[in-house]
Amino acid sequence: MAKSKVSCQKKTLRVAVVGVGLAGAALASFLKSVPDIEVQLYERSKTHRKVGAWLGLTPTAQNLLEQICGEETVESICDRTYGKPVLRHWKTGEVRFQPEQIPDDLTREEKKRVRATANTVRQDLHQILLDRVPDEQIHMGMKAVDFLVHDGQVTVLFEDNSLIEADLLIVSDGINSKLRAKVYPQIKPRHLPTLQYIETFDRAELIKTIPNLPTGVTHFINGDTLAFIGDVGRNRLGLILCLPADPKEAENWGWAKGAGTRRLEYLRSIYKDWNPLILQILEYSKDMGVFPISRGVWLDSLVIQGSVCFVGDSAHPTGAALGAGCSFAFEDSQTLSLALNHAHTKAGNWSPEAVKFALDLYDSARRSHLCKIFKLLEREDMKFNGIIKDEAMLEEERKEKAKGTAWLTNFDPVSEFSAVLESGTVTEPEVLKTVSRKSWFGAIANIRTTLFKKTKGAN
Repeated sequence: MAKSKVSCQKKTLRVAVVGVGLAGAALASFLKSVPDIEVQLYERSKTHRKVGAWLGLTPTAQNLLEQICGEETVESICDRTYGKPVLRHWKTGEVRFQPEQIPDDLTREEKKRVRATANTVRQDLHQILLDRVPDEQIHMGMKAVDFLVHDGQVTVLFEDNSLIEADLLIVSDGINSKLRAKVYPQIKPRHLPTLQYIETFDRAELIKTIPNLPTGVTHFINGDTLAFIGDVGRNRLGLILCLPADPKEAENWGWAKGAGTRRLEYLRSIYKDWNPLILQILEYSKDMGVFPISRGVWLDSLVIQGSVCFVGDSAHPTGAALGAGCSFAFEDSQTLSLALNHAHTKAGNWSPEAVKFALDLYDSARRSHLCKIFKLLEREDMKFNGIIKDEAMLEEERKEKAKGTAWLTNFDPVSEFSAVLESGTVTEPEVLKTVSRKSWFGAIANIRTTLFKKTKGAN
């Protein structure tokens, strides 16, 4: 009787997404592939923040973004690279490393296979994602402050004392997640002893008086002080300055605050003996933003109570996460959509059991990869904590470096999800055993071409 009830009574899955940053906006598009679903998104800000931080997109992030927005749209907002950045001496500008240029006659598909980072600006990336989400799905000025799971449903409480009911709550409210704090109050991201200063400029304006502006991305490094200059799409040049700072000072800055005149003078004094190019660009500064870097302990499980899950920075709170934080959020979003699709395929309808099964699949598919990344970040953070690495640690580090970073930058969520299904590590509830495993693997073989049919049709 239970099977008959699950499969015959058609039900729409009510999904509430709290937080409409990059993760939430991407998730809204990925969820379009899931049958019988109603998605509503809630954002605490009254307007979307137009913060222009320089963002790097790994090849994985580029591929997933193109599935949502199309290759031409992604191309229009970013500058693609095909190798490591140029490294110059911090003072003389002497080239210390020059990547090989890719051949001019490579086809489009061949170029895809050798992609490195694509550089863009956060507000442009956010906008092309928001463009794919109907306005009526997004509710602005709605700050979620608490939630309660009961009888397979979730009640979300907002600051204005309003309530909403959902069958699934997806938390994507960022690195300082308010809802995560309700469950894990001990996870409090700490500020690292460094500050980033970021600004973008009109390249055409700069080149009038700085004719030797480099193309691509160039790094200048002097100990713990760094400068990055690079093209970030739409004929803009980005500048990132990284300086050591007291963590308490970093905490006082908040996020994306304006540097102000006095801080700009301070930066000019720090970089006065560096390559003149940096000071020349700083002379054009009008809107330098200050960006502290904070990191917290990652969640052991991305799901709780069978009806709630975390994606993006709320799940793995890490600023400057190996240049791949945006990719992690997109990977979470696609994996969750795969898990929900699979659970619906198996059950034929939605039920609390189907939702829990989907969330368990999502957690299992993401956990191994995320644990590997967290271990890498822990080693990276040792220098910030003054920990001296012993010989065993150094040897492990050398082995990891020898393996390269393709596992991180060219990750395939579909393959990882398929591997979890093949392994059978997530137990399928008896009530859902209505569709054979063979039928699902026949479907997943074509998932790259079918998953976003609805998204493309809507656009």
